[in-house]
Amino acid sequence: MAHTSSIPSNFICPITQDIMENPVLLVEDGHSYEKSALERWLKDHNTSPLTNNQLKSQTFVINYTLKSIIEDFHRQQNEIKSISNFRCFTLYRGRPHYDQWKNNPKLKIIISLLGPPNVGKSCLASNIEYGQPQINRIHKATIATDVFFFYLDSLFENKYVVIIQLNDCPGNDQFEAVSDRHFRQCHGAIFMADTTDLNTFERLENYWYKKLREKSSFDNVECVLACNKIDLFEKDYDSSYRDTFFKRVDTFASHYQMSIFNISAWRGDNIQTMFQHLILCILQNQPLLQNLKENQMESKEQTARQNSKITVAASSQSSKENKKSSCC
Repeated sequence: MAHTSSIPSNFICPITQDIMENPVLLVEDGHSYEKSALERWLKDHNTSPLTNNQLKSQTFVINYTLKSIIEDFHRQQNEIKSISNFRCFTLYRGRPHYDQWKNNPKLKIIISLLGPPNVGKSCLASNIEYGQPQINRIHKATIATDVFFFYLDSLFENKYVVIIQLNDCPGNDQFEAVSDRHFRQCHGAIFMADTTDLNTFERLENYWYKKLREKSSFDNVECVLACNKIDLFEKDYDSSYRDTFFKRVDTFASHYQMSIFNISAWRGDNIQTMFQHLILCILQNQPLLQNLKENQMESKEQTARQNSKITVAASSQSSKENKKSSCC
């Protein structure tokens, strides 16, 4: 690997100018080198490769600490590279049907749409579900959590199939109990505000955000702020209202450290971009990613146990039938 500014200087062998794989410490000069390079050097020299001072001893030992740090660095770089290669993906409706992925492990990311009534949560979910603006569709108030499934057209870490479960939670207080379990389970949340109604921010702050923090199983749920109905906002509202709105948005998003997306669930503006951002944030969040991978393993073990029970039951039934047959 070539020496670049992104690699710490102590990872670089002074002889090869490449990152070390097997660093050893030359005891007398106190510097680390790639083992094979140092061995070649000491065959022809009795000096330090770095200082050029004469050596009284050519003793060197493996630098286990540095080796471990370099290995961690490689792992981190591979994760970054994996994320970079994964940045271009598209959400598709339903569950993956690719035959070549049927044996791949699956990560199920749960995202909840949160916000008061009439902010456009169901319209947003429908837009993603059908992959196009739902201009002529009339959306009724959600009275129970609607669940939608999507999948990504790219493998994460060249291995995992990513499935998205999108929960469209009802906005009315009377259905609060219905939403509770979706607060607990979600890895990501989209807080939806209505650009034509500043009061929606009060509801987001005083109820929805607090509820998520109280009920969530995770301390670090990834959240974004979706400012919906930007099509109406651009057309029907004056500059004074817009200034007030943007100040309110900045205050809310800065306080709760959320990215802001101005969207139109009706026209479909900026929706794929918002979901891509949120999904990448979840996959880059190490505690959440670890949970996703652990759940995948638990699901795999449960399936194996169920298959084992089915096999045992079938074997037992076959044995009984054989006994009956022999009796006759």
